[in-house]
Amino acid sequence: TYIATTLAASGVIDFVNIIKGFIASDEAISHVIPGFGTPLGPHIPLAAAIKEAVNLPVFHAARINDLATARHAINEGLLDMVGMTRAHMADPYIVKKLERGEEDRIRLCVGASYCLNRLYTGADALCIQNPATGREETMPHVIERSEGLKKKVVIVGAGVAGLEAARVSAERGHEVVLFEAMHEPGGQVQLLARANERRQEMIGIVDWLVSEIGHLGVDLRLNTYADAATITAEDPDIVVIATGGFPNTSFLDKGEELVTTIWDVIAGNSTPIGSVLLFDDHGSEHALSCAERLATNPDVQLELVTPDRLVGHEVIGTAYPSYLKTFYENNVTMTPNLRLVSVTQHPDGLAATLHNEYTDDLTERIVDAVVIEHGTLPLDDVYFDLKDGSTNLGEIDIDALIDGRPQDLLANPDGTFQLFRIGDAVSGRNIHAAMYDALRLAKEF
Repeated sequence: TYIATTLAASGVIDFVNIIKGFIASDEAISHVIPGFGTPLGPHIPLAAAIKEAVNLPVFHAARINDLATARHAINEGLLDMVGMTRAHMADPYIVKKLERGEEDRIRLCVGASYCLNRLYTGADALCIQNPATGREETMPHVIERSEGLKKKVVIVGAGVAGLEAARVSAERGHEVVLFEAMHEPGGQVQLLARANERRQEMIGIVDWLVSEIGHLGVDLRLNTYADAATITAEDPDIVVIATGGFPNTSFLDKGEELVTTIWDVIAGNSTPIGSVLLFDDHGSEHALSCAERLATNPDVQLELVTPDRLVGHEVIGTAYPSYLKTFYENNVTMTPNLRLVSVTQHPDGLAATLHNEYTDDLTERIVDAVVIEHGTLPLDDVYFDLKDGSTNLGEIDIDALIDGRPQDLLANPDGTFQLFRIGDAVSGRNIHAAMYDALRLAKEF
């Protein structure tokens, strides 16, 4: 409080804006701008102490993501004004929705820090779950109703791409049926949220989308495997395939049947113990989340191997310090510059052969289990089953997509519906890219 009271006594400032911490390193700034897995409003007590000490308005912003936390800070006299930067990136209409009595429809920031961490690469600050943020010139936050005929849109797959396509299509005024083979929507985000305790907040992305499609009257059919016959029986005008992907282990020269994937570990279908080699050729938080889960198991001795120059090369900025803290605290061996090429049986477990692309040397690890993250391959069988019956033969007019025009390709006059695929059903995507696929396609339906 000394600095604040000294400045306040000078008479040259009109308010005090409180930030706690310093930004000399990524580890330090991760506490200044905390992300998921940390308490809401962690620095409010400091701001409150300064407010008590000075006779000036006190402003503060740091992980105040929701109105409940903001209300508490204001009503209890802890602050005079709350800043909610990331919260407004997730939903710029917080105030409008509050005024309309629609607080339950506010999209909450989940603290993923996708926005912040993109800045470290010189990219624009985009929101992991709101693909319109930062693209306001081309992507709408508010979806207008279509001026054309009401259509029936059938979407297969209720991951985030399918959920967003359903939401946007329904906002356009169309009748929407959304098929999901599992007992719950969310796809891979369900797994990510279960990877470890810190990641649980990510399920908020799914919760908001599910709530919105409920408000909009989307017919969500869970536990329903939709094949071509099921889909065409709905007599759709538009079909969107958002069936996602499955883990890619096909890169191995041998031993696919001997390895497990991070999906299996996170879902609880596989619980490796002993010496475990986790090979990550993806570099994202998917593998690091799984590694964190394994590392905290006292029965696991983990080595995290990557062909890249460092582990988790895409996890930057404020996101990686928490992972590294866990890895160092649990004696995880982190090995860069080695590529897994094969896995074979060995009298003492499994033999994992690793290749150094710089020296061309091969090295071997004898371990109890090998876990792999190598991205996904599209689950696209139903797309190809439907392709010949579609008017566009499953093709997307790329120029129209980029220009924000409707998809009007007519390659098959005998077809009865338009067919598109999005998200991991095309190729591996992150959450943001999958939802962006859905928004920029469905907004023109």
